[in-house]
Amino acid sequence: MKITLGISGSIAAYRMPNLISQMVKQGHEVKTILTEPARAFVTPQALAVMSNHACHTDADEWHNQAGVLHIELARWCDLFLIAPLSANTLAKLAAGMCDNLLTSAVRALKERPLLLAPAMNTAMWDNPFTAQHLDRLRRIYQAEIIPPVSKVLADGEEGMGALAEDAQILAAVNRYEDLKSI
Repeated sequence: MKITLGISGSIAAYRMPNLISQMVKQGHEVKTILTEPARAFVTPQALAVMSNHACHTDADEWHNQAGVLHIELARWCDLFLIAPLSANTLAKLAAGMCDNLLTSAVRALKERPLLLAPAMNTAMWDNPFTAQHLDRLRRIYQAEIIPPVSKVLADGEEGMGALAEDAQILAAVNRYEDLKSI
């Protein structure tokens, strides 16, 4: 299955090279979109090495002379996964914003499935806007949410908001593979 993986600015972004490696080992083809804030936690080179595809950033959108990159990435995939989904990117998507490559690609998805794996601080997860935004994306995109887990977070607090374990994300991805083959 062809997966476009959007990586937004959560510290959990550091886990994405390993997740990509596992997806590729399972036979999936993965192309990545890295937001500028996510670059603080993972490098484009690491993502490109693990996926065997160039990692796309906002700069690529404006230097792509062969086509419209956000449209190409949306059309290419069988499944669009955002992991980790930060509170900021969640809010942008829920508001319909498309001010970067990732949010523009989601806006261009049409009928392709959208799978979201949020990761944020417990206070942000518990904020009423988070539930509203997720509900809106469920309605608009029929998005599936992989819920975060409770554990000690990067700020030292223990609570809900950590990115789901890789096995849980892979299981959700593979459900789409199973549906696709029916």
